[in-house]
Amino acid sequence: MEANRYKKSWKDSRTVTEKLVLPPDTNVFNSLYGGRLMEWIDNIASIVAFKHCRQRTVTGSIDSIFFLAPIHIGYIVKLDAKINYVTKTTMEIEVDVLSQDPSTGKSRFATKAYLTYVGIDQDGRASSIPGLILEDENSKTRFKEAEERSLRRKDLLSKVKEEAMIYDKLQ
Repeated sequence: MEANRYKKSWKDSRTVTEKLVLPPDTNVFNSLYGGRLMEWIDNIASIVAFKHCRQRTVTGSIDSIFFLAPIHIGYIVKLDAKINYVTKTTMEIEVDVLSQDPSTGKSRFATKAYLTYVGIDQDGRASSIPGLILEDENSKTRFKEAEERSLRRKDLLSKVKEEAMIYDKLQ
């Protein structure tokens, strides 16, 4: 059965994990290094993508990431990732990041990221992926909002490709 002939629930691929911020994960201020958090975000999103389509995937884009508050050494970082939107070959995955002070149990919202993944075949070409079942109002709202972000990403991608062509011609 072809991947695009069936649909899956976002619940089938949702992934939640927690990490402890250790010394190798920190910057000179003893806070979580932004690059390490981006690595964790990309990693959990790739798990969601793989679980949704059960084939090879690659990161297509990562939307803006805003670091709202430092995450200190010894804090617990919770990453909650779910799929919001799919096209024939791409999927948008949302990752919410919370940080928790283990001594008080108080949690804070640290960031949210949206990543686009592309399903690929053995030859590295874009490949069909399963659709998404919209089971309730929440999933319908997330899908609609993601569709709007997808249109903005496509516009931005076109502009970046134009810049790349100009640059390449000048070389």
